Amino acid sequence: MSKAIIVVDFAYKGTQRKGHGTGRKGLSSTLKYLQYRDKVQNQLAANRDYERWQDRGMGIHWRNIMKNSDALQSKHVLAWTWVVSPAPDLMALIPEEERRDLVCDLTERIVEDYYLERGFGVPEYSYILHDREAKMDDDAETMRQLHTHVVLPGTAPLDGVDRTAVYNNKERGHDTLFREIASRHFSAALDRIVGPEWQLLREVEPEIEPEQPAPDDLDAWFPRN
Repeated sequence: MSKAIIVVDFAYKGTQRKGHGTGRKGLSSTLKYLQYRDKVQNQLAANRDYERWQDRGMGIHWRNIMKNSDALQSKHVLAWTWVVSPAPDLMALIPEEERRDLVCDLTERIVEDYYLERGFGVPEYSYILHDREAKMDDDAETMRQLHTHVVLPGTAPLDGVDRTAVYNNKERGHDTLFREIASRHFSAALDRIVGPEWQLLREVEPEIEPEQPAPDDLDAWFPRN
């Protein structure tokens, strides 16, 4: 079975607190963690010129994002929290000076196409770029894992009704669509920047791979240290 070229995940924070890490308190804690993550683990944050949140309508500070999440929540979802994580061995093929912009561009393309292909308008969102060391498989080698965390509201624009609730259901194929869009855009970027030789590091992953690890199982692809 081929390893994914990019891992994407959608999770959410519900409107009701049902235990640790849930509800408004859970979302605010997550946002603070993302904004103030340890500089030792996040080399990008050590650069004072680095803009932590990329604002596409939700804000540039966790308090703004929290306020907008409250205003744009659905009945059950306070906010969606995504991860977009290209495979480190493939990102290593990209010139270092191009990697940050590439991951940001990928993130925005994935967000926009996912909503548009589901018939919604593109909602407000903000995202933050993180960097960490990831151990590759069972090898002792570690590589940089550049990835984004995206925060989106529980609702999105929809023609004729202003806004409507958005739900992501595996049974309706939403996770498959999510992975397909991400893989499509990253493949195109690799073809453009690296050339077709990148495919020597991967067999092309089928659009539907029912036996692969769950899409949110980052450790299955990039084991933690």
